[in-house]
Amino acid sequence: MLKQLLLVFAVLSCINLSAQDMPASTEMPESPYPWEFGIKLGTSALGGDMIEDDIIFFNQAHFGGGLWLSRRLGSALSLKAAVMYGSLHSDDAESEDQQFVDRGYTSEATVIEPSLSLVLEPFYGSRFSDDYTFRGGLSPYISAGVGYGIWGDVTTTYGDDTNEAPVQQDIADEIDDSGGVTFPLGIGLRYYISPRSSLGLEYSLSLTSSDLIDGVSASGDPDDDDTYNFIGLTYSVGFGARDADRDGVNDLVDECPTEPGPAATNGCPDTDGDGVADKDDDCPNEAGLANLNGCPDGDGDGVADKDDECPTEPGTAATNGCPDSDGDGVADKDDDCPNEAGLASLNGCPDGDGDGIADKDDECPAEAGPAATNGCPDRDGDGIADKDDECPDEAGVPEYNGCPGPNERPENLQERIARYGRILEGQDFEHIRIDSINGTIEIDRIYFPTDVSSLNRPDRMIIEEIDRFLALPGAEDFMIRYEGHADRRASDEYNQRLSERRANSARDYTAEQDGAEAANLSAIGFGENQPVGSTLRENRVVIPVATEPTRMMPNN
Repeated sequence: MLKQLLLVFAVLSCINLSAQDMPASTEMPESPYPWEFGIKLGTSALGGDMIEDDIIFFNQAHFGGGLWLSRRLGSALSLKAAVMYGSLHSDDAESEDQQFVDRGYTSEATVIEPSLSLVLEPFYGSRFSDDYTFRGGLSPYISAGVGYGIWGDVTTTYGDDTNEAPVQQDIADEIDDSGGVTFPLGIGLRYYISPRSSLGLEYSLSLTSSDLIDGVSASGDPDDDDTYNFIGLTYSVGFGARDADRDGVNDLVDECPTEPGPAATNGCPDTDGDGVADKDDDCPNEAGLANLNGCPDGDGDGVADKDDECPTEPGTAATNGCPDSDGDGVADKDDDCPNEAGLASLNGCPDGDGDGIADKDDECPAEAGPAATNGCPDRDGDGIADKDDECPDEAGVPEYNGCPGPNERPENLQERIARYGRILEGQDFEHIRIDSINGTIEIDRIYFPTDVSSLNRPDRMIIEEIDRFLALPGAEDFMIRYEGHADRRASDEYNQRLSERRANSARDYTAEQDGAEAANLSAIGFGENQPVGSTLRENRVVIPVATEPTRMMPNN
């Protein structure tokens, strides 16, 4: 039986050790109280030569109890030192075997057993969450260990005078059996009523190597040693609160149980020593104030330096720590009027007439007016302030000081470009196009060889395209002026005459065509005095310039 029980305990111990090797994320937390003191009160019973059962329970039970001290080794294992006391009685008269009843032996002994055991309590860790929140409940356990039983003198009576009694007496007298090594095995069930206390029921059986605890050795068989047990109620109390990080703050109140820290921050690290734990400190490397989450405030304005746009000048939270001399909610550094309370929308400047224009920019600060007239009233809405409007109740134009102008106005650039587009629409001109920057008709230049004023075929193609343009509807009022130029490789007089001949030849060829009116054609020579380029070729040129009278549009 001893070997079988030891084998069971070995298997259970291996299971527990395997659980200890599981990843940290699956381990259950340890108790916050690593030490435990307990008491056990109940009965003790002897299993020997007068009681046949190997595993005993309440067989001829008498008082038994003890004390123990244990130390947690993890979430499921603990080391337990115990001292048990038991009163051991045996009486053949209570046997169910008539031979034992007829024999009539009795014995009385006491045992004191100090022991050291390992206790496996697989579900103990479930009593506590990671933050040591307690959950009450039942928890089973088993134990096994080694002890030393001190059973001292045994009082044994051998019944009537028989032949066997002297033999038993001789054996008892010859063997000095006052104690021996024991192997206590236990099983129990606890109910935890608080994080540090529990009530339970425990059964333990001590296996011995002695067959004379009851003073009787019927056969002298060494395999039939005596045993005894203890059954009782238990009560235990935990103590010595755990301090895993050894910072002097026990884990029950330590908000950072795995990181050492001072008591002032409930056991959490405080790198900058400002009394604010790093986990709550927005500036963990700079000593600061608790009301600013551990951040410094150099100018003492109640705004942390990290959030203070003016850390060396006291200000207000509303202006991110910057001064606000006029108290208008706009920091002086952003306030165009720092000594006058104003509006944020106007960069801190006042607006006396409420027209959205700061008084400093308002030409009429006491009268509301639009931005277009610099804050001055404009009753007729023509964009001219009443103070400058000669007709304040009648919309007008600036040219007439706010009074209505004539019914017509000059055509503007956009209108002219649009009109030119309509004239050229559908035409495949290669040498005529619209200059959308200046709003003019642009025509390719006519280049001449050195000292030549006659036209060649490409030149005539440009002029023929000009003739076609002049014949288009809407182009009747256009005038073409040919401007002739010459390079510097002759005298001024010669070059002047050469440029005139070139311009005249272009004008005359245009006049010969069907679409041009001679009155709309002109020519002028500039000689070498108005160069139009940096090379000789660029200056041997006639430039056709198309113009027309200014067109008037309805003044709506």
